Amino acid sequence: MKKMKRFASAALAALLLAGSAPSALALDTTPPMYKQFGYDSAEDFTRSYLGNFVHFDYDTASDMFRRYVQQLHADPSLGFSYFGLEDMDTLYRYIDYGQWKDMDDYCRQAAREMIQTADYRSEQLAVQLNGQAVKFPDAQPEKANNRTMVPFRAIAEALGAEVDYNAGAITAKKNGQTLAFSLGGKQLTITDDSTGKVIKTTAVDSAPYKKKGRTYVPVRFFAEGFGLTVQWENSVQTAVLYDRDALIADIDSHFTVLNQWLKAQPSYGQNAKALSSTINVSTDYTLYDSIAGDKSYRASAKINALTDENAAEVHLSADLSDLPSEYYPNYSSIPSVTDDSFEWSIFRTLRSSDKSTLKNLQVDLCGSDSGAGCFYMRSPALSEMYRGTEKDRPEERTAMKNGAWVNVATMDTVFGATDFVERWSELAQGKVNTVGESIVINSEKNTYGYEWSKLFADAYEECRNWEALAGDSLFTRSGSRYTANIDLQDMLGSDPDTSTSTIKYTLDTSNGSISGSTSSSYTNWYTQSITTIEFSGKLRSLSFTRTEQVKNKSKLVRRSTLTASPTDTAPAATPPKGSKIILWDTESTYYDEDGNEITDMSDFLSTFL
Repeated sequence: MKKMKRFASAALAALLLAGSAPSALALDTTPPMYKQFGYDSAEDFTRSYLGNFVHFDYDTASDMFRRYVQQLHADPSLGFSYFGLEDMDTLYRYIDYGQWKDMDDYCRQAAREMIQTADYRSEQLAVQLNGQAVKFPDAQPEKANNRTMVPFRAIAEALGAEVDYNAGAITAKKNGQTLAFSLGGKQLTITDDSTGKVIKTTAVDSAPYKKKGRTYVPVRFFAEGFGLTVQWENSVQTAVLYDRDALIADIDSHFTVLNQWLKAQPSYGQNAKALSSTINVSTDYTLYDSIAGDKSYRASAKINALTDENAAEVHLSADLSDLPSEYYPNYSSIPSVTDDSFEWSIFRTLRSSDKSTLKNLQVDLCGSDSGAGCFYMRSPALSEMYRGTEKDRPEERTAMKNGAWVNVATMDTVFGATDFVERWSELAQGKVNTVGESIVINSEKNTYGYEWSKLFADAYEECRNWEALAGDSLFTRSGSRYTANIDLQDMLGSDPDTSTSTIKYTLDTSNGSISGSTSSSYTNWYTQSITTIEFSGKLRSLSFTRTEQVKNKSKLVRRSTLTASPTDTAPAATPPKGSKIILWDTESTYYDEDGNEITDMSDFLSTFL
């Protein structure tokens, strides 16, 4: 009887186990968090803006994600506040509009927002190592003597070092070097394991100590002892440690072809102080008219620029007197562009200006590369750009006519901020030797000195963007010539039913030359347009021919040539001292944490190029 009961119990247990198997299997087959957000690995995810959590390592964030997703499926309203939703009807309407693919997608995005919020609200001191949050399992970082002190073993093992304790003497071995210190001591010694010689001795201003069985060390001195760069992000109470050389090398591993091409540039690596550049532009514009006959127009412009990796100073002179009003973009037809936008005001002014004004148009620009903020423009001929807008102030029109500079916030422009000019100058000057250097330098700039925890996410985001246009996998080799043929549809997010966009180019690593072309088309119910750009040359000598055709309406051919040479004259990032400066929008000037005005050169030159 007992055997029968045991058998019945076993059978019942088996049935219960079998009945629960589908749930268990469903849980086991749920894709990991990184895959649900479209990444190939946890490392890639944590190196992205989506997975850039400061206080939570991937495993911790993943556990939170699973828990939050379950809660959101049970009660979707938990995520309403993150997206400004009012009720379930609003949520379903947003899903119908395509804001989210379905309820699962909404729950995923809301769960990530919940993790991000918990991350921001955490008051615990944290350490980020090479873009990854360091996990401290049983003892947490703390402040002592105004220094961030961290449990030694956890941080050392995160660095891949071998730790040893011996009668108060503590060592960490890594890459053939030993870092040694003692409890209560204020000296850090680094020794070469192969020779036994002391490489470096560093004074430590906060002595290591023991607390609840754990040894605490000042994170800055310990990390710098192993050659890491150390930054502090006060807003999230986080010490950010990173191996700068390893980061550059990892990024460069994706761009061996492009780096060879950069190395082949004439005079590359001479580290010019700045570049003096001249761009000559000629334009032929034809309006088609099957009744009165086609009409052709011409225009020309010359741009003289001083640029370096931080700033640009530009003077433009142009003869636009022959161009018809149809030449200038009509942003008023775009709902998202207001009459107060900077470019719209420029084009409106050019359309209404008399020919004598346009015959000798003069424009001065200057700005610095800080990634956001504003730039400066001076052009008495464009003083009427204030008229007819909310910014219409007669005294400022008069000031601009008399030579005042206009401070323009990039948020008031259609094109927005870009560091393209400075990045090109940085490469053409030879101030950086590789793509990896360029990306890391500019990602460090993009932290503005206080957002260091986003450094890795920013660097790898830019790496992915560059890789989509110039990564090694794109090239086909023929001798010293490497050719890439790229469909840009996915990158641009264009609708393949209405548009196409491609680029094909060849790099010659024997002489540093480039040649190629781009092609894009757009079709809808009332128009069809095709734009091509042909380009050739080297970093300091380039030529472009841009052709835009609108079916049965117009054809525009714009030819540009650029020549650049080294100069010892640095560009001015701001107007001369004592200049009168007026604001395009008094509410759009930005300042950094020290109260300094943030300035930036926008992509304004594309208006003329």
